[in-house]
Amino acid sequence: MAAEKLVPHGRFGYVACVPDARWNGDEFVQSVGYALVGMVPLRMSELSGTGPAEMARLADEAARTIAEKGDVFQFQKNQKRWQPSGVLSALFTAYAVLALNSPDEGITKFGVHACFWAHPGCPKNADG
Repeated sequence: MAAEKLVPHGRFGYVACVPDARWNGDEFVQSVGYALVGMVPLRMSELSGTGPAEMARLADEAARTIAEKGDVFQFQKNQKRWQPSGVLSALFTAYAVLALNSPDEGITKFGVHACFWAHPGCPKNADG
């Protein structure tokens, strides 16, 4: 797609839950998916004019937060008092950065597809 002009899906890109049998019945993954569908478009809109250096910094920061605190986010119910981990916000940023920087396919992970740029095979299109 590099030779073609990139066409955005609009100011907010496109994010949707997609069928993935691996996550059927997993309420945690499905709940996180719904949160991603709601918030990643907003984050993509915020970051759409961001330069490569800042994108790289945001991606690194998100990866670090997810790696360091992912277990706290995933296993909150085992703690006596809920504490914010920042992981959900980091996931919003990670999906947005990946979608903005993957014009050929967007990102599809954990039953959620996110893309900013129109591309072949997108679930939004008839060919997806």
